[in-house]
Amino acid sequence: MRRDVIAVDPATGDGRPSDRLTATVRSLYIHIPYCERKCEYCDFVSVAGANGQHEYVGALLDELRAVGSALDGCMLDTLFCGGGTPGLLDLRLMASVMNEVRGGFRLAPGAEVTLEVNPSSASAQRAEAWLAAGFNRVSVGVQSTHADILGFLGRVHTSGRALAALAEVRAAGFTNVSADLIYAVPGLDDGRWLQSLEQVIDAGPDHVSCYELTVETGTPLHRAVAEGRVRVVDGEAALRQHRLAVDTLAGAGYEQYEVSNFARAGRVCRHNLVYWRNGHYASTGVGAHGHLPVAAAAAFGMTPPATALAFRYQHGRDIAAYIADRCGSPLSVRNVEWIDAEMRTEETIMLGLRLREGVHLESSAALREARELVAAGLLELEGSRARATARGEDVLNQLALRLAAPGA
Repeated sequence: MRRDVIAVDPATGDGRPSDRLTATVRSLYIHIPYCERKCEYCDFVSVAGANGQHEYVGALLDELRAVGSALDGCMLDTLFCGGGTPGLLDLRLMASVMNEVRGGFRLAPGAEVTLEVNPSSASAQRAEAWLAAGFNRVSVGVQSTHADILGFLGRVHTSGRALAALAEVRAAGFTNVSADLIYAVPGLDDGRWLQSLEQVIDAGPDHVSCYELTVETGTPLHRAVAEGRVRVVDGEAALRQHRLAVDTLAGAGYEQYEVSNFARAGRVCRHNLVYWRNGHYASTGVGAHGHLPVAAAAAFGMTPPATALAFRYQHGRDIAAYIADRCGSPLSVRNVEWIDAEMRTEETIMLGLRLREGVHLESSAALREARELVAAGLLELEGSRARATARGEDVLNQLALRLAAPGA
């Protein structure tokens, strides 16, 4: 794959992206890989400690500059800085990242600009600095309000610190605050899960994410399960805790707009909606995944196959390799997947069924399959838009497979 030549885009004739391209790319993800400690369940690209962060940010700034140029400084509706623990990054480095974003892209009025933080790296002073840097939304990794569950997960904060972090970012002036929780954890019974939900609700976040603990290959948790030291929670118990979250949060005024995400009115995560609606977004940083229209391939020095509509790209998981790649070519990528019409349809259904708004079904075969699932009580169908019922949520993957490949 050539990465040193920018080919001419036939839409403009001069190697620059077309207006159509820049209009469809309205979101940017930035990955910061540093954490205080690697959690037992974490499969994200992250490392313990912050050694080398200056070198990493230097490479990241180079990539941000190159991506901004490749996309002709497109207008961003959403920006999400995740990790890792971006809130752990040196405040001056974080300011330099945000300055580069503003220099290479345009932030739309009212753009959603999110920073992920862990309670252990939060403070009133840091929260004020994050707001000053340009963030207007904070997602706090609470995960649990029980000491033994936090210890099992490998978290370094206490319950008190987690709730204090939510108060600190609110006091600093953030008007859009999210909290993450994890359920289906060994040792977490329904009563204590409900207690965590109620304590977080009392803290008053605008958005709550409730994720089922999953065992990812290669993690310490995976090894513990494989060796018989940990026994995973059974599926029925996990479903019960999921339903408990849905009911409890609904009773507190949070709408379930996606299987695992709940928000007060006007506070859905607009950035994540881009993912679930199978939209386009740029990404920067080690381990980051992007999804761009095929018209952007030329800027990355790639010639797409004739059937491609878009491509997904990824930078690999090695920080040193990421930095070395930026020195050679800021736009270089490690892995590319070309998306054709069939794959786009499958992905759109798989992702869109997670949303309460549902997903539009384009083919008559998918609609026929959907009607069978309606009869089984697993789907609702309004015209060509399919939505999973509460029962359907319990078997969401199977629903998606049937609709994406009807008759297979």
